[in-house]
Amino acid sequence: MVNDPQALLKRLFKEPTESAWVEFKENNDDPEMIGSWVSACANAAILAGKERGFLVFGVRDKPRKMVGTTVDISKMKKGGENFTNWLSRMIEPRLMMEFLDFRVGSHKYAVIAIEPTYDRPVKFNGTEYLRIGENTKKLSDFPNHERSIWVATGRRKFEDAIAISHQSAFDVFEQLDVDAFYALLKEQKPRVPEEIIRKFEMSGFIRDDMEGSYDITNLGAIVLAKDLHKFPSTAGKAIRVIQYRGEDKRHSENEEEFNSGYAVALPRVLRHMNSILPKKEIYTNGIRSVIPVYPVTALREVIANAMIHQDFTITGSAPVVEVYGKRVEVSNPGASLVEIDRIIDERRSRNEKLASSMRLLGLCEERGGGLDKAGFEIEEQNLPAPEFISSKDTMRVVLYGPKSFSELNKTEKLRACFFHCILRWLQRDYMSNTTLRDRFRLEQENYQAVSAIISESVKRKRVVPAETNQGKRNAKYVPYWTRKLSQ
Repeated sequence: MVNDPQALLKRLFKEPTESAWVEFKENNDDPEMIGSWVSACANAAILAGKERGFLVFGVRDKPRKMVGTTVDISKMKKGGENFTNWLSRMIEPRLMMEFLDFRVGSHKYAVIAIEPTYDRPVKFNGTEYLRIGENTKKLSDFPNHERSIWVATGRRKFEDAIAISHQSAFDVFEQLDVDAFYALLKEQKPRVPEEIIRKFEMSGFIRDDMEGSYDITNLGAIVLAKDLHKFPSTAGKAIRVIQYRGEDKRHSENEEEFNSGYAVALPRVLRHMNSILPKKEIYTNGIRSVIPVYPVTALREVIANAMIHQDFTITGSAPVVEVYGKRVEVSNPGASLVEIDRIIDERRSRNEKLASSMRLLGLCEERGGGLDKAGFEIEEQNLPAPEFISSKDTMRVVLYGPKSFSELNKTEKLRACFFHCILRWLQRDYMSNTTLRDRFRLEQENYQAVSAIISESVKRKRVVPAETNQGKRNAKYVPYWTRKLSQ
C-alpha cells in the first residue's frame, strides 16, 4: 500500500531511464493503451525482481520533467464502466493495483502501482506485453524474454514476499533483532544505522519501499523477528517444544513456544532441549564426563531442517518438537521433497534463502553436510537409526534413545543396516559384516546374527552386493539405489 504518493513520485523520478518497470506519461488517458502499459510494467517488474511496477502520469520523459497531468483516474470511464473496474477485469491474473490521484503544489499527478502475482506473465485483454527499449511490444515476439519471465515466476518464494510494509529504520530495528544478527555473525555491530540498513538490504531482510521507508520481507521476519506474532505471514510459525510423560500424548508435562525468528529461536530451543533431555555418564581414560543421550549435532540438524525445509504455504502449522520418554519426534509442515531413502545423501530446499541465511549465521551445517553428520554421530553413540516419515502435508523425524542390540526389533535392525550402508557409501566405502557388527558394538561371535540382517536386507532389496559373484566371507554391500546411479 502506498502511504506517501508525493515521496513515491520523487523517488520514481530519480529512476534511470532504462528502468522498464516504471513508465512515465504526460496526459495519455486511452484505456486500451493504459492496459497494455500495465501488463508491460508488471512483466518488467517480474523480470527485475521488483515488488511493484509503476505507471506515472504527469512526467514528461524527454527531457524528464515534472509537469503535471490532465489524467484523473477516479473519473475515467471505459464505455459506461468505471475505468478501474474495467481494467481490473481485463488484467489476468488478477493483480493488486492502487490508483492514486494527488497534487504536488499546483500540479496534478496520477500513479498506478501494480503488484504482480509472480504466478505467470501478466496479460491485458488476453495478450502479454513487455517494454522493449522505449516501446511496448507483445511478449510473444520476444521468446527469450518470455522464457526469462517464466523462470522468474518459478524462483519467487515465500521468503521474497513482504511481511510488513512502510517501516522507518527505527521500526526495522524495533522489530528485527539486530544485536543477535551481529552476535551470530561474530561481527561488531556498526555504530552508524545506515550501515545496518545496508547490510539488511543485502541480506534480503528488508527492501527500499520507494517512499523513503522500508518493507520487511518474510525472510527478515522468519530469521530475525523479535516476535513472529507481530507479522501476519509468520504469526503461526513459531516453533514449539512439548514434553510428555511416557510414550504417548496423554500426559503433557511442559510446553514452550519460541516466538523469536529462527536464528534467535534455534539456540534457545537447543538450550531448552539440553535442560529437559536425559544425560549419561562416560569415562574416557578414567575421567568421568556427562554427555547428552541425544547427540547435539543430530538434534540441531534435525530441528534446523524442520525450520528451513517446511512448506510455508501450509497455514496453521509450524515446526514442533515432541519429547517422549524414549524418543524425540521433530515434525514440520510439508512432505519431503526427496525420496526418504535418499534423504541423507540428497539435498533439495523449498526455502533456499532461509537455508543460506541460517548457514551464514552458523546455525546449521554447510549445504549437504547436515543429516549425514547427524547419522555418523548417532552411530558413534550406538543409538538406533533415525526414522524418517513423510506424509502428504507433514515431514516427521524420530530420534530414538539408547537400546541394546537385543532390544531392537527386526524393523529397527533392518533400518540401522540400511542407513549404515548409506553412511559407508558416503565415505566412498562399503558395508560388510564387520562394519555392521562394529556399528552394533557386537563381537565376532555374533557374525551369524548380523549376516541374517544383511541377508534379509538383500532379500528386501534395500542393499545390494557391491560386486557381482562376490564370495560370502568378504562380501561388501552398497545401497540399492547406487545401481541406478551407475546405469
